[in-house]
Amino acid sequence: MAKNNKKNGNGVVELWGHEFQKAAEGLDKSEVVSFVTELMKKNESLLKRAEHLESLTKLAEKTIVEADDVAKQVHDEAEEKAKVEAKAILSEAEEQGQKIIEEKKAEAQARANREAEDIKAKAQQQAEKLLEEKIKEIQPELKNNAKTLYEELLTQLESLKKQVVTLEEELDHKLSEPPAKTLKATLEANKTDEVKKADNEFLELLQPVEEHSEAEPEWELEILPPIDLTQILDIINHLDDLPQVVRTELIPHMDKPTIMVFLRQPLELIEILETLPQVASVTEDKNSGGAEGKTRRAQIELPRQTVPQQSS
Repeated sequence: MAKNNKKNGNGVVELWGHEFQKAAEGLDKSEVVSFVTELMKKNESLLKRAEHLESLTKLAEKTIVEADDVAKQVHDEAEEKAKVEAKAILSEAEEQGQKIIEEKKAEAQARANREAEDIKAKAQQQAEKLLEEKIKEIQPELKNNAKTLYEELLTQLESLKKQVVTLEEELDHKLSEPPAKTLKATLEANKTDEVKKADNEFLELLQPVEEHSEAEPEWELEILPPIDLTQILDIINHLDDLPQVVRTELIPHMDKPTIMVFLRQPLELIEILETLPQVASVTEDKNSGGAEGKTRRAQIELPRQTVPQQSS
């Protein structure tokens, strides 16, 4: 249908917005054909474009759908990969954390051990220092006690010498009286208990003296601090009264005096010492003795309440 149909005086007809020359027989056929052909080409081009747009639209829709699927698949794969990586990271972090904890524990244990060793060493030093101070404190008293003991021993020796001299004089007097046999019988009949006791003591003095220079003591009794000379003398006197004991010797060490005990026959001295009130405890050195002739050793602790207090 023509949109404009105008005629003018120039012999031109305008159809569909296009001017056609009028011919004698009507419109110029070639122009009409050319115009229509052009229109058909344009229409065909438009149809092709429409088809192309439709194909592009379908392709775009398909691409969008596929893109959604790919995006979902990529999202799922990324999420799964992220979970695996997160699990691996957590596992590694937990392993590293456990390793750090073990290292910290080892460091703490080592530090605690070092501190314990330092405390032990300091305590040992303090104990040694305190022991040295205590030894220095009691050394004057030990010296005085040793001096007193020495003087007492000298006094006892002088007394024994006087007794020996007296007994020798009595013996000389008895031997000078005749007739010997008759007088001896008379004296035996008339002896008092005191004379008999003196004779027995004298006979003991006349017994052969045993050699002590090379003899080894059967026992060494070490007296642990604190020292009390009175108690030590009581222990020595008790041991000297035992029939199995030949003699005793006191070695006056300043810190730990030692009583050397010489026996004429075997004696379980530990059991005897445990019964004495002057002994708080006695401990035998298990490493001593054993072999024949080997000296047995023991340590004696005196009752602490008997230790004299130092004056300030």
